[in-house]
Amino acid sequence: MSSGRDNILLAAEELFGANGFDRISVRDISEAAGVNKALIFYHFGSKDELFKTVLLKYFNDHHIALEAAWSASGDIYERLHRVIDAYIDFMVEHHAWPRLVQQISSTQHKDFVPIVQEGLLPLVRWAEASLSEVADETGPRSAYHLFETVAGAVLHHFTHAPVLAPIWDQTPLAPHVIAERRAHLHWLVDVILDALDKPYEPYEKSDSQDS
Repeated sequence: MSSGRDNILLAAEELFGANGFDRISVRDISEAAGVNKALIFYHFGSKDELFKTVLLKYFNDHHIALEAAWSASGDIYERLHRVIDAYIDFMVEHHAWPRLVQQISSTQHKDFVPIVQEGLLPLVRWAEASLSEVADETGPRSAYHLFETVAGAVLHHFTHAPVLAPIWDQTPLAPHVIAERRAHLHWLVDVILDALDKPYEPYEKSDSQDS
């Protein structure tokens, strides 16, 4: 049975994700959660603290979903395909949150940036450790670049969905488009893994390109 605190967190996650931080009041959350405003202040102290709690929960749930997908049996291709699937499934369920985090990290609410970093750090460290079995420790083929590439390819689709819709003349979040994106990212991961098995030859600009 859900507690008042759980109901508050669920309502806050949905409302903040759909509307952003500024356009949602404590009253909005209390009404959606079916609780008195005083209960929100009792559990969280302020709207800011409630938002920070929900933000950290978003990153923690994100981490749990990817780690569970990675930990199941299979070769590196199978495991990374599962991670891609888990990542996309999680973002479908929380599709507004990548844009909200992007806004926080760029121009709005810089006071929340340390909370984003706090939530993101365990996820990044886990990804680096997990991918180190196929990627280099540092350099262009490092685990941290690999994670950023894959994560960016997933997140971009959701952060830019409203912009892409009229350009593509279809809804990026429609099930058939998500299925295409999933298949594309499986292919992308396979290409990267195949390339990691080959000797690395750094790109060097030729003299002819300087002229």
